Amino acid sequence: MKIGLTCFMHESNNFIKKTTPLENFKDPSFGDFLHGDHIVDHFRGGNHELSGCIDEIEKQGNTFIPKFCGIATPSGTVEKYAFDYIVNRIVDEINKDEMDGLIINLHGATVSEEYLDVDGEVLFRLRNKMGSKFPIICTLDKHANISTKMFENADILVVFRTCPHLDTYDRGVEAAKLMKQMLNNELRPTGTFIAPPMMINMTKQNTFEEPVSKIIEDMEFLSNDSSVVSASFALGFQFADVPELGASFIVYTNDNSVLSREKCEWVSSRAWKNREKYNLDAYEVEEAVKIARESRESPVVLNDVGDNTGGGSSADSTFLLHEIVRQNVENYCTVFFDPESVSMCVDSGIGSTLKLRIGGKVDAQHGSPVELEGKVINITDGTWEDSQIRHGGYTKYNQGPTVLFETQNKGSIILTSLRQPPQSIGQITHIGIDPSKKKLITTRGVILPRPAYDPFAAKTMLVNTKGTTTADLKNLSFKNIKRDLYPLQNPSFQPGLNEV
Repeated sequence: MKIGLTCFMHESNNFIKKTTPLENFKDPSFGDFLHGDHIVDHFRGGNHELSGCIDEIEKQGNTFIPKFCGIATPSGTVEKYAFDYIVNRIVDEINKDEMDGLIINLHGATVSEEYLDVDGEVLFRLRNKMGSKFPIICTLDKHANISTKMFENADILVVFRTCPHLDTYDRGVEAAKLMKQMLNNELRPTGTFIAPPMMINMTKQNTFEEPVSKIIEDMEFLSNDSSVVSASFALGFQFADVPELGASFIVYTNDNSVLSREKCEWVSSRAWKNREKYNLDAYEVEEAVKIARESRESPVVLNDVGDNTGGGSSADSTFLLHEIVRQNVENYCTVFFDPESVSMCVDSGIGSTLKLRIGGKVDAQHGSPVELEGKVINITDGTWEDSQIRHGGYTKYNQGPTVLFETQNKGSIILTSLRQPPQSIGQITHIGIDPSKKKLITTRGVILPRPAYDPFAAKTMLVNTKGTTTADLKNLSFKNIKRDLYPLQNPSFQPGLNEV
């Protein structure tokens, strides 16, 4: 049996003014733009969902047909030309005459200039072309805002189970196993999709901590039920202003719609009852820096929530650095996307001393530049590999030419030429930083950095900074939500009556 593989993934923050062009997918510095066997060469041996699909299909003795893969670093709304090019290519290349089924990797929170529900539109076009009986299984990111359009046009949606996303490989394996069952006529997936009218704040989305860990326990209980084929829970992505915004649940059985509904109503209702526990929970900037400065144990890791690079933000917010300087914190480490400063340091060379205006250059939402004097300690090409299981399953990283700039009080400021989310500790260790010897470390994320930084951290704190990924919902202006949604409003919810 032949199974097609294709991929289009982008987490779109449409509160960011700058859009995402096709070049962000095509340029290897920003993303992955692969075709055919190049997909296999790139992902084989990795931890991505494509890696899991490839390994499992080979193990089955089946044949995979790799088609196209387009991935870009999270950023603003995808431009129309980029959407048209990628989606037309995907749909044109998927044909019945060369494959028996298709596994497609989508994100679930992709927004284009024309379509608020890009992922649903992709699946809709594929279903129209391939027909109602052609098997289509789709994997989705944990932050998917799942729509009815997605649910109705895929036979099975398989969502990452953890945040941070450490199970991506396993979800690829799961998708391939389910596809085998469908192709062997052993499985007729029958599902129920319920999206209670609620958001789970980004600061509460760690699936290894309460309260969301309680939902995960319920999902594991369902997954271990022999009558359940697949069970998924999506956290939602609050920076995509779309009608489908919010958490959602899907439960599939083998041709038993009554049972799938019963199970899905059970888990969604239990989650809804705890909705007040999913609200904003983070420290304010001055308080967080003070706690870190006074801590007897180190390092204290401060996660800059408002500049969550993995959520599409600028990667150059200065609110924390301004406060670190104001409180005269010594021996800290921070990372900035700042090509201008990189260029100045490279021109001056290792060992040179100069004054820089650091950060605050991408837009007006992330603070003003910080003026500091320091020495250029090291310069690298900003590439490294990390074999450990990290958020998103990636193993190869590239943040472009990178500089280690150090102030007189041992402030280590890493300056990068490309925006790189902090999935890997290699972001700072590859240039010579020992995280265990730092007093304070800042990262630009919420949960994404935890697997890499927690092993070194004496304490990890979420900081309620301003920015395009602010966790404070009152700072976001939603225009496209079509229903009352907790905590923005106080709606009622009863499965079967007012579910999506």
